[in-house]
Amino acid sequence: MCEMFDISYDEIEIIKDLWEKNRLYHEKTSEHFKELYRFIRFDERIKGFNGFNRDNMKITVAKNNHEYIGYCISTIMDGKGEIQTLHVEEANRGKGIGKKLSINHLEWLKEKNCKEIGVTVSQENESTIWFYKKLGFYPNTLYMQQK
Repeated sequence: MCEMFDISYDEIEIIKDLWEKNRLYHEKTSEHFKELYRFIRFDERIKGFNGFNRDNMKITVAKNNHEYIGYCISTIMDGKGEIQTLHVEEANRGKGIGKKLSINHLEWLKEKNCKEIGVTVSQENESTIWFYKKLGFYPNTLYMQQK
């Protein structure tokens, strides 16, 4: 049975292996930016969350038996909410875990009176774009980057 619960920033090491699998997925599937994903490191990425007021950050993990199988991190800055990162183990996809994590975070962001809620998705990650479209997200702008 899958359980979901929030953890504190101080416990964030719990998601390190899952985060690394997410990074490897992006590195493997990216056509144009493999190198960008190759050199992102957990400690550096997570350090960026250290500046957030703990009331403006939510970290939720999904656990099945004794194994962590997913996570979601969301933040709020200046009234804008953002799903920063979401990952579910490949073997556990398609079971509604990512959807439950996302909805939990969207409800939290709305409770916190966010005027705008967004998520950044790689343009190459079509399955994730469709996932977020089903949750009511639509492309607003397209940021392009040179290699």
